[in-house]
Amino acid sequence: MADTAAVQPKATWLFLTRKGPPAVGGMETLSHEVTTRLAMRRPVRVVARGDESLARFLVRAATRLVVECRARRLALVHIGDAVLAPLGIVPRLFGVATAVNLHGLDVTYDAPVYAMWRRMFLRRFDRFICISEATRDAAVARGVPAAATAVIGIGVDPQPLDETPRDDATLLFVGRLVPRKGLRWFVANVFARLRADRPALRLVVIGYGPERAVLEADAACRAALPAIVWVGAAPEPDKRGWLARATIAVMPNVPLAGDMEGFGIVALEAAAHGCPLVAADLEGLRDAVVDGVSGVLVEAGDADAWCRAVAALLDDPVARSSLGESARRHVANERGWDPIIDRYERVLQDAVDARTR
Repeated sequence: MADTAAVQPKATWLFLTRKGPPAVGGMETLSHEVTTRLAMRRPVRVVARGDESLARFLVRAATRLVVECRARRLALVHIGDAVLAPLGIVPRLFGVATAVNLHGLDVTYDAPVYAMWRRMFLRRFDRFICISEATRDAAVARGVPAAATAVIGIGVDPQPLDETPRDDATLLFVGRLVPRKGLRWFVANVFARLRADRPALRLVVIGYGPERAVLEADAACRAALPAIVWVGAAPEPDKRGWLARATIAVMPNVPLAGDMEGFGIVALEAAAHGCPLVAADLEGLRDAVVDGVSGVLVEAGDADAWCRAVAALLDDPVARSSLGESARRHVANERGWDPIIDRYERVLQDAVDARTR
C-alpha cells in the first residue's frame, strides 16, 4: 500500500494502517481486503506505513490528516488498530467521523506504557469495529462503550477444488511460533502421544517466530524432531498447496494472560481448501470455527480431548472427507468477502450519517 495523491471529492474515506502487504497475517489481510474492495465502491485513499519507524509514521499520518481535514476533503477517517488510536484526535477536532478496528492483542496487551496509551487515546471514536465477539468483550471490559461497537469478522476467497488425494498422516500447523498459538504444548502433549501408535505421522509447520529454537529442542528431547517438517515462512502458493493435501490442520491455541487470538484467519483458509480442522475452543476461534460444520472445537489445554479428536479423524477417512466438504460449503456460503465489505460499508456510512444529523 502507498499514499495516493490524486484529489478526491469531499466524500473521501481515508484509511490509516500500519499493516499490509508484503507482510502477511490476519491484520495485513484484513487491511488490504477492506481498503481495496471498498475502493471499488467509493472514493477511498490509504496512508500506509512503509519501512519507517512507528513514530515517523504517526507524524507523517498526522500531518496528512491536518492537511486533508483543513481542506474539507474527508467524510471519514478509519484507523487500522488501537496502536494508531492517537491519530483519531485530528479528525475529531474537525468534526470528521472516525472509526477504529480492534483485533485482539492491540486491546489486551497490558504492558504499563501501552495500557496508559490505550486509556489516553482509545476513546471517543464513532465506531469501534471488533473482529470477533471475544475482541469486543475484551474491549468493553477495558472501557470501550458497548453501544459504539460492531463485530465484523474476516472473509476468505473461495478456492478451486483440488482433486489431488490428501496425505494419510500429515498434520499441518500454520501460524506464528509464539506461545499463544500452542504449538509447543501440542508437540509435547498431543503429537508425541499420537505418534506412539502412528509412527508414520508427521507434523508440517508453516510459520516463523521466537519459539522456533525451543520448539526444536523440545521435539528433539521427545524424539519427535525427525517427524516435524519446518517449512518456515512459506509463500502463498506453497501454503495453499499444504492446505490442499494435509490430512488435518490444527490450531492448538492456549490461553495466555495479556494476549489473545482475535480471530484466526487460518481456520477460514483451511475450510476454503476443504482441509479438516481441529481448533482450540477459545477466544476468536469461536467466531472463526462453527463446531462440527467448519471444524472441530476442543477444550484448550485438554491433552486427552485433543488426542481423541485428532485420532478420531486420522482413523476415519470418511469423517475427514465429510468435515472438509462441510467446511468448504460453509465458508463459500457464509464467509465470502462481499458480505463482509457490505457490513463495513454500512457501519462506516452510519458513522458518517450520525455526524451530519
